[in-house]
Amino acid sequence: MKRNHLFTSITLASVVTLATAPAASAASFLSPLQALKASWSYEGDTGPEFWGDLDEAFAACSNGKEQSPINLFYDREQTPKWNWAFSYSEAAFSVENNGHTIQANVENEDAGGLEINGEAYQLTQFHFHTPSEHTIEETSFPMELHLVHANHAGDLAVLGVLMEMGNDHEGIEAVWEVMPEEEGTAEYSISLDPSLFLPESVTAYQYDGSLTTPPCSEGVKWTVLNDTISISATQLDAFRDIYPQNYRPVQELGDREIGFHYH
Repeated sequence: MKRNHLFTSITLASVVTLATAPAASAASFLSPLQALKASWSYEGDTGPEFWGDLDEAFAACSNGKEQSPINLFYDREQTPKWNWAFSYSEAAFSVENNGHTIQANVENEDAGGLEINGEAYQLTQFHFHTPSEHTIEETSFPMELHLVHANHAGDLAVLGVLMEMGNDHEGIEAVWEVMPEEEGTAEYSISLDPSLFLPESVTAYQYDGSLTTPPCSEGVKWTVLNDTISISATQLDAFRDIYPQNYRPVQELGDREIGFHYH
């Protein structure tokens, strides 16, 4: 398991893509998980198919041109999209059930984060989706972790980590031990090093996308690792006892390019 607390530099080319929907920010990400959490869901008349019709603030969910998640794939002509590095450190997190997922929020400490094209994006929270939201070559995975980062302007960069069935995972177990079963119940604090969630290799797909929850704001820099981490059947079942499924289906790629970097 890789636990590198120094920036691991990955030299990539830069491609600039303009978002066609309102740009995502730290504020817009918190909105659907808090103030607007009762107005959408993952099933029925308030499920993903209808998000764009539920509120005018969610319009990008139906008319956005750079939506997430997507099906990821590799071809020999793909090139990296941006320079990036990562550096995480142990910090305190508060774990909550927000009505859509289990989420761990960084408390008043620096947990580190990403550096993209020389700009720092600090980790603000991480959360889980089952099954995975992104697919690789149209293959889905049992679970996906999203590590959400924001820069000083509030722009977002998300690191996606896919999971496959295997042994218990130390990082997941630390979160699950205090995982609230009921929405809105008290938050519990844990100390955790986010680098626990990184696989040995950080070979990655990169693309410009959006939030995968309402309001589906665009302008999010996505990096999804090609290699997976493990989750045990017991750990997966524990989450699915609370949220049997909480994923958005893949969206159209459109004119976007997917970058790929070997590491």
